[in-house]
Amino acid sequence: MTTPVLELQGLEIGMPTPEGPRTLVHDCTLDVALGESVGLVGESGSGKTLSVRAIAGLLPETFTTGGTIRVEGQDLAALDERGRRELRALHIGMAFQTPRAHLNPLRTIGDFLTEALVTVAGFTPDAAERRAVELLDEVGVPSPARRLRQRPAELSGGLLQRVMIASTLAMDPRLLLADEITTALDVTTQEEVMAVIGDLRRHRDLSLLFITHDLALAGAVCDRVVVMKQGRTIETLRGSSMRADATEDYTRILMSASLDAVPLAPPAPVAEPASEPLLRVDGLKKSFRVRAAHGRGHDILTAVDDVSFALAAGGSLGIVGESGSGKSTTARVICGLERADAGTVRVAGHDWSAPAASGAERRTRAKTAQMVFQDPYQSLDRRQTVRQCLTEAIRVHRRDDDRAALAARVSALMESVHLDTALLDARPRSLSGGQRQRVAIARALAAEPRILVLDEAVSALDVTTQVEILSLLERIRLDTGVALLMITHDLTVIRRLCDEVVVMRDGRIEERGDTGTVLDDPQAEYTRLLLDSIPGDGWVPQRRIPVRTTPIPTIGLDRPTKRRRR
Repeated sequence: MTTPVLELQGLEIGMPTPEGPRTLVHDCTLDVALGESVGLVGESGSGKTLSVRAIAGLLPETFTTGGTIRVEGQDLAALDERGRRELRALHIGMAFQTPRAHLNPLRTIGDFLTEALVTVAGFTPDAAERRAVELLDEVGVPSPARRLRQRPAELSGGLLQRVMIASTLAMDPRLLLADEITTALDVTTQEEVMAVIGDLRRHRDLSLLFITHDLALAGAVCDRVVVMKQGRTIETLRGSSMRADATEDYTRILMSASLDAVPLAPPAPVAEPASEPLLRVDGLKKSFRVRAAHGRGHDILTAVDDVSFALAAGGSLGIVGESGSGKSTTARVICGLERADAGTVRVAGHDWSAPAASGAERRTRAKTAQMVFQDPYQSLDRRQTVRQCLTEAIRVHRRDDDRAALAARVSALMESVHLDTALLDARPRSLSGGQRQRVAIARALAAEPRILVLDEAVSALDVTTQVEILSLLERIRLDTGVALLMITHDLTVIRRLCDEVVVMRDGRIEERGDTGTVLDDPQAEYTRLLLDSIPGDGWVPQRRIPVRTTPIPTIGLDRPTKRRRR
């Protein structure tokens, strides 16, 4: 047998706390062979990301590790610091969940891709730029030379993820660590990214450790799947037959927590027949100025183009589409975070097309429509406790409450989102992803809104937590009659929560109607494409961007003449 590219034996990870050392990963054991794809799955907090960061040397300095990590047969603990750095730099590439958070917004894509080539590999600036263009071409980024001049804000999430993957390939690594790289991507972009990685594995004999909470995706693209629970690896399964081979109850629970398997709840009752929908959007248009394709001047990008729909009181409407389809811009216009170029937005009979004329009117609008964002860790103030966060939200809209009334309202909000009041003095960093999202929902409910706008509110959560949050939102809708506007790229979320669906592409509506009708019998070719891109049994990711036909030389070939720095 050949030596595995990666071996973990009894990996342990601990962190210091005021109460003493705390073990977060107890026993992580796995291996990845040359050219093999291994999935690492489990709920949030199971230790997946910590284990991968230990391999890459990205744990905080105060953390401790035990057990064995071997890369290409070399024990990392037996090497000095310089040896570990060189081994990781030359043999391991890591792609992160949120590439935008790992790129300097003030620097160009070219700066990001060429820095290591120049400073570590010894390329000349010109040779590094040529290499960067080749790498972008290899991962399917269109117009790669032009992209080098752009900054992260000018690229979509899917393109940025390809840029991140290209950067990991710069040193021609044997192992790619991919940490939830498709979590925030729509299904078609996810398919494209996974197809890119599949091509790279075949062409480069690249090994892959793929961290994900999507068991269907892991089963479709991985040779083997390792299941983690509470810091331990408990089961290893073949990807193609993981559902049939699973023996652990925990694994079966993860697999059964499918959104499609959960029955739909009945529509929320509407207390009084209304002559006008609670929300009506007519002919909405919104454009932005973007850098021109040739690098000078600006072009006009039409993000929303003649969008119209209605949402009844107590109803639920989903807007679905790829990244860049205009769904989030539509939501931001409705909530007053962007101003439309044309069209009207009417809420509860009032025209919201123009900006609010006063602070009082802004508060009134905020009380009527509240927004819950994708990443609660970014939308919550990290300095505030849960109690401070909720108290502040209540005081904005109910200024006459005394201390006792405030405390009672805070407790009621915690109960409404099924959170223990023992967490009131916790800060976001000490909460799980699901708990943080519940706090964000509770903060939105503090205003007692009539509309709750949810912008990718569950996309970053594991499937069991997704089911919990969606069930919670369903119960809130039934109990309070709040209308839900769900912005998402996940069609299974739409099926689970929404009565009606609007499918958007390139700023326009492709299809709309009853959720069951649209998803079971789609009329638009684009809707069928979205449905076909959902991972399932027998699913193989396909590339829609042409594959590069000319092989790219590895970093060890055709080496530039500049002497490597020491």
